[in-house]
Amino acid sequence: MNIIFMGTPDFAVQSLKFIEKDYNIVAVYSQPARPSGRGMKTKLSPVEKTAKKLNLKTITPLTLKQDDVFLQFKKLKPDLVVVVAYGLLLPEKFLLTPKFGCINGHASLLPRWRGAAPIQRAIEAGDHTTGSSIMLMEKGMDTGPILSSKSINIHTNDTSKTIHDKLSNLTAKMLVKTIKDYINGKVVPIKQKDDGVKYAEKIIKDEAIINWSLPSINILNKVRAFNPFPIAYTFLSGVKIKIVETKLCKDSHQSEPGTIIECNNKIIVACGNKSTLEVIYLQKSGKNVMSVKDFLNGTKISIGEKFGS
Repeated sequence: MNIIFMGTPDFAVQSLKFIEKDYNIVAVYSQPARPSGRGMKTKLSPVEKTAKKLNLKTITPLTLKQDDVFLQFKKLKPDLVVVVAYGLLLPEKFLLTPKFGCINGHASLLPRWRGAAPIQRAIEAGDHTTGSSIMLMEKGMDTGPILSSKSINIHTNDTSKTIHDKLSNLTAKMLVKTIKDYINGKVVPIKQKDDGVKYAEKIIKDEAIINWSLPSINILNKVRAFNPFPIAYTFLSGVKIKIVETKLCKDSHQSEPGTIIECNNKIIVACGNKSTLEVIYLQKSGKNVMSVKDFLNGTKISIGEKFGS
């Protein structure tokens, strides 16, 4: 079995490590190194970095649409291609080349949350469960038949980071078993249902600003979904404040949304539908994340002041 692995971010690293132990990986495809961080230094993707440590052949094309890129792919004679969060759409001729096709490890219970940001969108929507799906790839975006799936609970204290880590590990374990069962004919692909389709659009930084007119549960979910990136934020007296962690309150209010209704050792904010939200951790621009207590020690605010845009 010659396997090509395709992946880019941290999420795919565990899958690469697990598969490499049991199978012959002839090449690892990843998106090319790009400038990142404050110094804009060029960094290898987490998958490429891991592949090099494992002494695996790495290939990092900017696009898969060029003929020479496809010829290089074809010469590797893959029996199976495994894709986990690669970030580039595979043209149909790539999908048709391997004997066993291409399979994809996806961080949702398909057909719910097809697309780029399934973990964040599931938390933002207030879903109580999510999971991983292993599917056979076809031309459409995450539309292929399912080989296996497994669910996990989303707890109220989960963030995108904690769910990311859980599903990264789960996907890796599932892939190893599913590959074995699939090539041995022990698993039959099941067509995805037509109902329940939901698309997880890519996260845009501008989405992170908090709309205090929403009910507190919606804001809580957004804060959890956007942690660790891009982090939900608001403004106080023109200063940008990132809201890192919050907690629902039972109190109701008669104030305008965004109004600070308590700021004595804790910050409680008025939200839509007369609901309230307590801020637990926050961050000023250029500062470290701090507790509300530490924030209040260095920042004077009064009841009646408003968070807003």
